[in-house]
Amino acid sequence: MKKTLLILPSFLLSCIFSIQAQDVSTLSWSQVCSGKMSTEWYGTDEAQRIADDVLYVQKVNGGWMKNDELHKLTSAQKQALYNKRNEHSCLDNTATTQEMRFLAKVYKQTGIEKYKTAFMKALSLILTAEKGCGGWSQYWPLSGNGSYQDYITFNDNLTTNVMKLLQEIIGNKGDFENLVDAETRTRCEAAFQKGLEVIIKCQVDDNGTKAAWCAQHDTTTFLPTEGRPHELPSISGSESASLLSFLMTIENPSEELKATITSAVEWLDAHKIEDKAIEEFTNDNGENDRRVIDKAGSAIWGRFIQLGGATGEETYNAFFTKLKNRNKSRSYTTGGKTYTYTEYEIATTSYRPEMAYQPIYAIYDDQYQHLYYRFLYNFEDTEPEIDSKGLAIPTSLNAVRRTSYQFLGSWCMNVINVEYPAWLQRIKDQEESAGYTTYALTSDTYTGTTTSGTSTFYNFADGISISNEKGKGYATGLSSVKSIKYSAGVKYIINLPEGIAVDKIKFYGYDNYAEADAYISELNGMTYNSTEYVFPAKDANGTAQLTSHTIEFADQPATGTIGFTVAGKQCALAITLFCKDSTSGVTDITKKGIEGEKGRKILLNGRVLLYKNGNWYNMAGQVVKQNLSPNK
Repeated sequence: MKKTLLILPSFLLSCIFSIQAQDVSTLSWSQVCSGKMSTEWYGTDEAQRIADDVLYVQKVNGGWMKNDELHKLTSAQKQALYNKRNEHSCLDNTATTQEMRFLAKVYKQTGIEKYKTAFMKALSLILTAEKGCGGWSQYWPLSGNGSYQDYITFNDNLTTNVMKLLQEIIGNKGDFENLVDAETRTRCEAAFQKGLEVIIKCQVDDNGTKAAWCAQHDTTTFLPTEGRPHELPSISGSESASLLSFLMTIENPSEELKATITSAVEWLDAHKIEDKAIEEFTNDNGENDRRVIDKAGSAIWGRFIQLGGATGEETYNAFFTKLKNRNKSRSYTTGGKTYTYTEYEIATTSYRPEMAYQPIYAIYDDQYQHLYYRFLYNFEDTEPEIDSKGLAIPTSLNAVRRTSYQFLGSWCMNVINVEYPAWLQRIKDQEESAGYTTYALTSDTYTGTTTSGTSTFYNFADGISISNEKGKGYATGLSSVKSIKYSAGVKYIINLPEGIAVDKIKFYGYDNYAEADAYISELNGMTYNSTEYVFPAKDANGTAQLTSHTIEFADQPATGTIGFTVAGKQCALAITLFCKDSTSGVTDITKKGIEGEKGRKILLNGRVLLYKNGNWYNMAGQVVKQNLSPNK
């Protein structure tokens, strides 16, 4: 007993030390909000102190302002933000959504009601701020003065971040589990669907082909429109990539959404600048700079890609008309002389329609207001031109503009080469699953790791586990694949609960190395050579070669255990088990727990049971218990 008492305090002290040893001040506010501290830390006094500051500076209308490091506020900074509580809230640069994520984490660890109350106040803002057409703007309340800040905003992934938050709340998982009631989740679902509708409406029509998205869109016409003076109406490579990544996470997408995703990916792929990359360097003036270099297999896109066709003509005419009606002048003084230009003049004289589908650039600097809304077509230094007033006007960006803003980038590469193929595979899997009950052994369904003797067990939903006797720990691969890493030469055992009979198994994933191919060398007692079920090595750019292999158990379904071995190199795999649906009348049963005709699936004493109409059925369709609640 004394020995136990000595051990317990030391254990507690080690836990406390582990929590306190982390230094929150070394992180950015966005990192703190996204969960970079340990789960336990969000229940500490330090986390609560920060959360109290977050509540103290919360806007009266429910949100927060952007770019404030709320975990590092001085007394003066805190008071200054408090004094601005009556001003509008912001959704740009992850503002408000990240504070909501932080409060959800703290509430989950502490159960203190005031943090939930503040979260709900912010959620009410998000639901209120959604436009009638769907989508969100940078600020709430709106300025109402026709500013770009009132447009439907994808810039800096604003709408994407809000939609992700709603998606997680609706899913009732993680930090948001049981945080809001069913009625509120229903309101969130309605807002999410309306947001999805406007995303589809805003997809740019390029001569009959659906393309991608601009950073801002008009709330009436849904056409691309301008942001700040250097953010010209266009198609955005960066924002479109992030939006596509999000859209591909939506379960059971409609045919319309499938078409939206496919067409956007195909358009971006068709408009890439091939075999190019961006390199940072120090130029001859000693400045930090960026340049375009040759790089085989790589590709870049413009942050702003000039529109073409009928949509381009309509969009730029509307833009120029807006500038003309605004009739705002910009002046520049040099050599004792002042030169005055209208914004309309600046934009129209620099616009070149023949440069459709090429990256466009612009300068935003109060020292050079006479360049606002000027179209530039050169990323690297070119000689200025002499305009009609005799003034030398830049024709390219300079080092400061190239390094202060991401005008070119490889944002779409991973979406096109990795995420999209993975998404296509998931769609194919859904179609392939007709007539089967499926069990996914992925990072999404993983529930934790345990050990027993010499064996390590990766545990999954539905009572399934994967074990190995080599002590290989759980590790994940690409999030888009939801894959788990399996070491070469190690025999893994899929352990099945009683009642699960597997008719076929799918391995989907990739070789995690570039040196050699990997392959399935053994499955359920059958051996295979290095040319049969191959996962090709990564290419020269380190890009995973996603591959799928479905293997049927021809003689009889597999039960109890299924052994498999990967040879060659480590693979990152998502595994799906397919079990033929029973014909006994229980095929309508879903995995989600709902009352009535459709019930839920549970594991009871090592057996998977399905509930329907007051009865419990095993996987063979036999009644094993009667007249029990599905919540049993």
